Amino acid sequence: MNKPFAIRVKFDLLKVGHCQHPECMALRSGGRRAIDFPALVGLIEHPQRGLMLYDTGYSRHFHEATKRFPECLYRMITPVTLPPPEEELLAQLESRGIRASDIETIIISHFHADHVAGLRDFPKASFIATRSEHTLCKQKNRLGRLRRAYMRELLPQDMEKRLQYAEMMPLIPLPDAWKPFEAMHDLLHDGSLLGVDLPGHTASQLGLAFYADKPIFLIGDSCWKIEGLIRGKKPSPLAYLVFDDGEAYDATFAKLRALYLSPHAPLVIPSHCTTTWRQYGGSRRIQRG
Repeated sequence: MNKPFAIRVKFDLLKVGHCQHPECMALRSGGRRAIDFPALVGLIEHPQRGLMLYDTGYSRHFHEATKRFPECLYRMITPVTLPPPEEELLAQLESRGIRASDIETIIISHFHADHVAGLRDFPKASFIATRSEHTLCKQKNRLGRLRRAYMRELLPQDMEKRLQYAEMMPLIPLPDAWKPFEAMHDLLHDGSLLGVDLPGHTASQLGLAFYADKPIFLIGDSCWKIEGLIRGKKPSPLAYLVFDDGEAYDATFAKLRALYLSPHAPLVIPSHCTTTWRQYGGSRRIQRG
């Protein structure tokens, strides 16, 4: 059995567009003023397996997918600001000497539009996601998909051929420092990138744990602001109306908070946290050419 985190990777945190919501939606007792929620993307370089992404953030494909009714309701309810040309994901990669064809794998936290809008820009990449999340995305009718922020128009036509399911990967036990999480799926079969289901916000959500210069845990939308884990403040009850399962969300949130408050906690990175972006974003640790 592979030892967890025996292989270290390089990591960058990128911002690719943002949306706006009142702060109180993401954090109970937060202000009513609308604030930015950045769409954060993880760029990972594995010493043998090359370059990978965790999600893709927004892209111009989002506006194409939301031109018609009822999809246009998405950007009316959630005001979205697409990145300027120099901050589009492809442009940010190019500034690091990375071409779209250099991206070997994209790990998808879940299939909401703000996480998958750029998938079509990477025609050679393979994908890793959870089976249950992908199945739900396929089965819902058009209005049902919109209610859950799914848009099939954002997915590559050959998605099925390029997709692997995290649940099919072997489980690997974790060191005690990661409790209450005890095991995760060995996504590359070498102990370097470990995936865990973080349900609640959606039916299934793939968190990603790895070791760069420190242990890191990308948690998608299991928490929208790191202040929530710090203070024990969950999202507004209104947010629960769009969650797949409120009780599952609470259970996931409780486990993440216990890990965050533990003595040897990893760096926990929510996908839409401005505080995290200001502290750790834009490091440019990965450059080529």
